[in-house]
Amino acid sequence: MTRVISVAEARAIDRDAVERLGMPSILLMENAARGVAEQARRLGDRWIVLCGTGNNGGDGLAAARHLGTACTIRLLAEPDPVRAPDAALQLRVLRAAGRSIRVGGGLEPAPAGVVWIDALFGTGLARPIDGLAAAWIDAMNAACGPRLAVDVPSGLDADRGIPLGVACVRADVTATLEALKRGLVQPCAAPFVGTLVVVPLGLP
Repeated sequence: MTRVISVAEARAIDRDAVERLGMPSILLMENAARGVAEQARRLGDRWIVLCGTGNNGGDGLAAARHLGTACTIRLLAEPDPVRAPDAALQLRVLRAAGRSIRVGGGLEPAPAGVVWIDALFGTGLARPIDGLAAAWIDAMNAACGPRLAVDVPSGLDADRGIPLGVACVRADVTATLEALKRGLVQPCAAPFVGTLVVVPLGLP
């Protein structure tokens, strides 16, 4: 039976993996990114990843590394090395490797068929999305090509399955991490979630 958990339970699983099992959080991110990249390859061979400043954005940055130079990287803003050290590390690795990363600004029209990867906000979001992030979501929703959400579609309440505001990603596929989140399986969430796929984090 597929496991369904709350946001609080998801956080507790991550915390237990790090504190009790001794798994570095960057390893969990790497495992998540590998699974996300695998799902992205099933949808196409060119990608645009939109990354936020937290761990969800870090997952997106790491997935972009796995996908290679056919993946365009857009970053909402620089991750804070203190608040999101793993995301900041992923960004440093990509830059050291010479990858092009554009921070902020609007989104240009993309060729039809490009896969959009939503790595803007994860389960920790508790407010409506506005500003540049909302503009990015509107552009992504209006674009041609499939949309893949990392863990949860940005803007969706992962416990209740309803949008937190007007801006919410309408994903074709949601690659949720380790277990299904309670909100993702609610009937009202279906237009935003699309097909649900669970990406394991390699927990024993």
